[in-house]
Amino acid sequence: RLQLVEMQRLLLPRVTVSTTSVSKIWTKYKQHGKTSKRQDRKLKAICLENRKCTAKQMRNKWEETGVNVCDRTVRNRLKEMGFTYRKAKRKPSLTPKQKKTRLQWAKEKQLWTVDDWMKVIFSDESRICIGSIILLPKNK
Repeated sequence: RLQLVEMQRLLLPRVTVSTTSVSKIWTKYKQHGKTSKRQDRKLKAICLENRKCTAKQMRNKWEETGVNVCDRTVRNRLKEMGFTYRKAKRKPSLTPKQKKTRLQWAKEKQLWTVDDWMKVIFSDESRICIGSIILLPKNK
């Protein structure tokens, strides 16, 4: 309140603006970009709901709850909460040889029954122990 009075005292003699106008502008300036803890928790929930959302998409969801802020404020709040921005790396496309090999494998297995598939063990770089047999992943 003291800052507002000081601001009015300095500006009014120089500018032909009413005291009310200065007060409204000052209030908007002070409130811009500020959010409550409750609103910040809501933003965190929105972020955790879909980590791949952009700041603009999160802002739009956040505005649905009554928060009026810009994208920069969303990024600032997320940074304060410990979230970091990382651009996803593009995965390389399959080569024609890889596509051909995958199609061939799928065609070979197309007529397999459920019993045939029950004999298969799917693994993603995991060590599997079956009795005394240890299956290790291929070296890359």
